[in-house]
Amino acid sequence: MRILFLAILLSLSMPFFVQSWAGEGVPLKNGITTAHALNPFELNELAVRYVTGDGVEKDYDQARFLWLKAAGHGHAGAQYNLGQMYSAGIGVKRNPVEAALWYQRAANAGDLLSQFNLGLMYESGTGVQKDTVKAFTFYREAALNGLAEAQNSFGRLYEMGQGVEQNIAEAKKWYRLAALQGYVLAQSNLGFQLYAGKNNEGDMIEAFAWLSLAAKQNNAIAQAHLRELTGMMTRRQIEAGQRMAYTLNSDISTHGKQ
Repeated sequence: MRILFLAILLSLSMPFFVQSWAGEGVPLKNGITTAHALNPFELNELAVRYVTGDGVEKDYDQARFLWLKAAGHGHAGAQYNLGQMYSAGIGVKRNPVEAALWYQRAANAGDLLSQFNLGLMYESGTGVQKDTVKAFTFYREAALNGLAEAQNSFGRLYEMGQGVEQNIAEAKKWYRLAALQGYVLAQSNLGFQLYAGKNNEGDMIEAFAWLSLAAKQNNAIAQAHLRELTGMMTRRQIEAGQRMAYTLNSDISTHGKQ
């Protein structure tokens, strides 16, 4: 059997993502001229529209102005969005340090994506001093509240023994929670861990199932592992893995519709 190398996929380029927060769908008054009369939810919603061009001409300066007003009133969604602007350099000069400050404010208010992004930043040392223990802490907060991306990263730190003592069983636990939400990186990571540490036929079959799901989403790592694993399995085992993959995919689809 050839040696399999685990590829750890850590994306530290946080894409610009506008989170409209609880203000989504809030009826607006007369736009920017009445901004002083809008509540934080309305300010955030109007800013989102200036970024997306929904009913108004795109204007990042106006969006930033509105988000600053909403953020000043403690609106975590606006604080997160400001972090995204500075992280990605959208409408402003890219400034990871400023991004981290806004993410921190939103994270303090319980924003899960901000907690996750701070975990990424502390793990890589982007905008903050590198600190894997702090990264572990931020991932943990978001993971415990069900954010799949954070659950995967939390599991990865357990797998690598970074910021915490290595614990493969705990890594698989968190990979599984994220994988059951349909998160492709977690499906690939869990499949590999089951394969690499296989103790019985059941592990091999389940590894096949998870790798199949990730491979169908064009995950190259999962595709490579699946090819290797398939060459070691009997036809009966492959068919059992295919049935399990179908069942898991159905469960994930059902969960996503709830």
